[in-house]
Amino acid sequence: MDFSAFLGLPMQKNNDQPKLRIVDESSERVILPLDRQLTDDPGKLGGDEKAVKLEVKARSELKFRTYETKLEEWVEQENATLEDGWNTNRVPTRRYKRIWIAIGLILFLGISWLVFDFFQLNETELAAQEDTQSSQERKDQAGREALQTIATIKDVVRKFYRSSSVDEMSKYVRHAERVRPLMEDYYSKKAMKTSEVISMVDLNPLTIGSRGGFWSTITKLDSGVNTLVVEVNSPSDVKVDWETHVFSQPMEWERFIKDRPDGFRGDFRVYVERDNFYNYEFADSDKYQAYKITTLNSYEVIYGYAPRDGKAFREIDQLITQNQNQKSPVMLRLYLQEGLKSKSGVLIESIVAPRWLLLDSPEVEKP
Repeated sequence: MDFSAFLGLPMQKNNDQPKLRIVDESSERVILPLDRQLTDDPGKLGGDEKAVKLEVKARSELKFRTYETKLEEWVEQENATLEDGWNTNRVPTRRYKRIWIAIGLILFLGISWLVFDFFQLNETELAAQEDTQSSQERKDQAGREALQTIATIKDVVRKFYRSSSVDEMSKYVRHAERVRPLMEDYYSKKAMKTSEVISMVDLNPLTIGSRGGFWSTITKLDSGVNTLVVEVNSPSDVKVDWETHVFSQPMEWERFIKDRPDGFRGDFRVYVERDNFYNYEFADSDKYQAYKITTLNSYEVIYGYAPRDGKAFREIDQLITQNQNQKSPVMLRLYLQEGLKSKSGVLIESIVAPRWLLLDSPEVEKP
């Protein structure tokens, strides 16, 4: 059998069907109907019988493929099938694999993003909850510390007023090591009196300079109403500023002005304001700036002079300017030079502190 003819059939048109036609060629063998008896004698056929022959188109008229596989080649293709020849429009398997890989990768990335977003959302919610809890815990802690601080302030103030000796009182004062000698000198001249706290009238936090942690207390005592400044180092550590409580001075102000001890140098808590009074050693206004100096609970006045080329002048002038040119509380180191002819003048050596309260003990140098 010729396989090339078999492969060409499916590509023929519908009207290319075999036809029967009458032929006269006597050399062709006559094909008789099946219901007739076949003989080798043509004379036994009826006169009106006509010989017919199945007509098949010539091989040249049949449509074949451009390249016809020989039988030998066909047999050598071990894995070939008839369907392989028919599927001429088949997409390569590798292309399908790439498509499925791409789809799988997209799905993987999408699922990964959803999982990542889910966990991120959970982490954000957990962080928010932790922040909320932490914030609430901080508020609760701050509230507990505030209550403890107030309780400690009341306790320390009560014990401070009850103290009957320097040893006992020094336990509750700021800068106790430096202040204790001042306390001993002060109470050697003035008897220490104990007082009982009746109630705490007012309690307010203060910011002194750039530092917080100070509180102002107004206390009603059995002897009257008094004010203290305290420093809170911790909710359980509170100290009283003794120096502002007694308004400590290195010498009584009236004595300093009247006696004018030669060579005396001291750090005084005073009010200072600009003035135009110049005399004797301090007559040169180009060299000195004159200031009127007073202090608390006294009408006595002294005039201080600061060299214009010095640091004290710049700092004092700045303080007064910041205070709208009004008198300003300040702690000054005043020096009565030996042999001064001026009876009302004193040299301003330096500014110790821009206020009456000392923030840190090292701010003050020993005279």
